[in-house]
Amino acid sequence: MVESYVLGLTSPEESAEMAFMLEKHPELRTELEAVERTYHRLCFEEAVLPPRELRERTLKPYNWADTDTGGGQDKQKNYTFINIQPNKENYITVHKVWKWILLTAFLLFKFCLFLAIYFYFKYRQVEERRLEREKIRIEQQMGTFR
Repeated sequence: MVESYVLGLTSPEESAEMAFMLEKHPELRTELEAVERTYHRLCFEEAVLPPRELRERTLKPYNWADTDTGGGQDKQKNYTFINIQPNKENYITVHKVWKWILLTAFLLFKFCLFLAIYFYFKYRQVEERRLEREKIRIEQQMGTFR
C-alpha cells in the first residue's frame, strides 16, 4: 500500500487511511520516505538522457529567448502567427442564391419523379382494363360466330 500511495494509485479512502496511519506511526513515515527515495533514484538518477545536440536541434526552429531586455518597442517580439482562415485561392466560392436554386431544382426533380411514377401506374391500369375489354370483346365475337 505504501508503494501505491507514493505513486498516487490509491483510492480516496485508502489515502485517508494512509494519512491516519502516518500520523499514528512515525516508522511508517520513514518507510514512505525510503520508498520515495528509491523511486526517485530509479526514475531520475538511472535515466538515460538524450544527447545535448538533440535538444538544441529540436528547439532551434523556436527562438524561445526574448532578447529584448531593454523594453524597446523597435524590436519585433518572437511570436508565431498562425492563420486559421482558409486561403480563398484554394476554394471555390459559390453565391448563396445557388443554394436555393439547387434546392428548388432538387424538389422539382422529386415532384417530376413522383408524377412519372403516378402516371406510369395509371397507364398500366388503363392498359389492363383495355386488354380485359379486348379479351371480352373477342370472346363475345367468338360466341356469336358459333
